[in-house]
Amino acid sequence: MPIDKAERRYDVKDSFVKLQKIQVQTPLQKQAIGNMRRRSVRIACRPPRQLVTNSTNESSDSEAHVQSKKRRLLGAGARARGQLRNVSPKAGCSPESDPQNQTPYSSLKSRTRAACPEKASIAVKVPSGSDSESHSSEDDGSLGPGGPSAYELKRLKNIQQNKAFFSFLNIQETSDALRAFSRKSKPQTQGLKRPQLAPVNAVATRKSLRLQRLDPVEAPVPQQQDFEEEKTLNQSGPIEMVPVNLGANGRLPQSFLDSWNEPYKCANVTQKVNLNGYKSSLIGMTLQEDHVAKVVKNHIFSVAVHPCTSTVLVAAGDKWGRVGLWDVNSDYGDDGVYLFEPHSRPVCCMYFSASHPAHLLTLSYDGTIRCADVNKAVFDDVYQREEGLSCFDFLSKDGSTLIAGGCNGNVMVVDRRAQSMSHELLTELDIMVIRTVHVHPVDNNYFMVAGKGSVCIYDARCLKPKGSRSVASLQGHTKTVNSAYFSPLSGNRVLTTCMDDRLRVYDSTRFCLDVPLLASIRHNNNTGCWLTKFRAVWNPTLEDCFVVGSMAQPRQIEMFHESGSLLHTFRGDCLGSVCSINAFHPSRSVLVAGNSSGRLHVFMG
Repeated sequence: MPIDKAERRYDVKDSFVKLQKIQVQTPLQKQAIGNMRRRSVRIACRPPRQLVTNSTNESSDSEAHVQSKKRRLLGAGARARGQLRNVSPKAGCSPESDPQNQTPYSSLKSRTRAACPEKASIAVKVPSGSDSESHSSEDDGSLGPGGPSAYELKRLKNIQQNKAFFSFLNIQETSDALRAFSRKSKPQTQGLKRPQLAPVNAVATRKSLRLQRLDPVEAPVPQQQDFEEEKTLNQSGPIEMVPVNLGANGRLPQSFLDSWNEPYKCANVTQKVNLNGYKSSLIGMTLQEDHVAKVVKNHIFSVAVHPCTSTVLVAAGDKWGRVGLWDVNSDYGDDGVYLFEPHSRPVCCMYFSASHPAHLLTLSYDGTIRCADVNKAVFDDVYQREEGLSCFDFLSKDGSTLIAGGCNGNVMVVDRRAQSMSHELLTELDIMVIRTVHVHPVDNNYFMVAGKGSVCIYDARCLKPKGSRSVASLQGHTKTVNSAYFSPLSGNRVLTTCMDDRLRVYDSTRFCLDVPLLASIRHNNNTGCWLTKFRAVWNPTLEDCFVVGSMAQPRQIEMFHESGSLLHTFRGDCLGSVCSINAFHPSRSVLVAGNSSGRLHVFMG
């Protein structure tokens, strides 16, 4: 039977009255109420529709159709209310258009499928005998008695589409790879191994006598044990050259001795260089994982590179008088590392002899200078005094005469050929603390002394026990100067490192009372008390380039031109600490950098 117009108009009017009670405040709300008014008018003026039913089921079908119409009217009211609230309609009612009736739902659906073809290609299995896109499913919200609703089918379809989309992005594989990368184990440290400590017996928990319900008993106070000194003073005389990390029967391998005795080859030092070509060669000097090793136990005070070309042989001195030798290409012992203990205080200066490559001379704060001779397998005494020593250099070409600086401002001339281990000449300078002593590379009669607040050049022929005057001075330093070195070929430049955060380059072409300043480079030299002080050094194969450590992050080593421009920064994944002490190979593209934990980093081209 047809639906009564009065009943239909009553339902629409009831929804419209509810909409009129809402206070209109925005244009969107006005548009929604206008749409609802026009819809109610169309429904009220629509002629009744006759239902075609079978004679047997006419009454039941008409009642079902009436209920369906009522639900449609209620659904229209719900959509209008959803537009007013800026929310989507209720579940089970598929939207036909957007709030402004401009974008049909079908066009949005087709546009979405065009943008995401992966999602559009996914099909949802629908139970047989049901049509999810039919008019009845949209009206009723279900596919029949006991079947899933259209909303449930749409939700399942969205779930499958999302799974396919995320599988296309490979998010799970990417997260697994990142997790594996974060859990990557750190590379094993080469060189000296950390000794295994003996297990400590568990100590019982202390309880007071009051808690134990015991009377106080007078017990004698235990006597304090005398702590042993960290390092005893050195013994006089030669010390056997036996590596302490290889045990009592440890000996140096023959290949190591052959490399040590290799004759010295002079490098082709150039006065000027093509900066563009040199920069490209510096890029090829990289740091590999197997070129990092712990050579000494404490932080490094000095580094020297052997002049041999068949292998890379380096030496380092630490805070407590230990000297470590490392054959980079060897696996004997602790990855090619051999540790010795010739001194008792910091080894602050060491050099390989140019005329005798088998000799390594070391100087320590304990007041001794020793010569490591692998042919004799001993550390011979060269010079010894009660006051501490801070630096030395070769005053003669053959390395037989040395000039050493003391911590109290004295300078000593030592002849290694003399039988007595004493100085030939001792002079008192005006500098209170001497940091470095460096001899002119062309004229060995001149040497430079750097110390607290001043850098002066002296003539060794004019030295006196007291009152020695300098032939030139480098002005401009306001704090202690850590180092001062002549340029390697001509000596026409002087490079200084000062604690006032400056690197300075002077023109030492001619000696005068006030040497002219060429460049002053701002550089952070404040290493603190736990790091070795920076000392900028020249590249021995060039005349106008030098290298220095850096406090910048990520950790790096900086190379400058004498004009003050930054040429290159040495970096690497294995470089994670500040390298204060650096040294170049005399003839190869090899840079060795030492940090404050006893490790050496070798950059090779």
